Amino acid sequence: MAPHPISIDQRLAKALSSPLRARALALIAEGVTSPKAIADELGLDVRGVAYHVRVLRKLGCIELAETKQRRGAIEHIYRVVDRTLEKE
Repeated sequence: MAPHPISIDQRLAKALSSPLRARALALIAEGVTSPKAIADELGLDVRGVAYHVRVLRKLGCIELAETKQRRGAIEHIYRVVDRTLEKE
């Protein structure tokens, strides 16, 4: 008897196809955070992290939770959309 194929959420598969997106999603799942905070945590350039966060948002894995004014710029704070991704 052949094994049954596993059903995988395609948006989550796409999100996790990049190691950086997977790490960013894990950090956002720990609590609301911004691309700047993720970049600082991982020691990366904020522009690259911001790109991957935008991809996660387009895939519907995260959503904008709030914005904050920071030194003449706007900081975007995100949270996970799917409750099963949140860290317990």
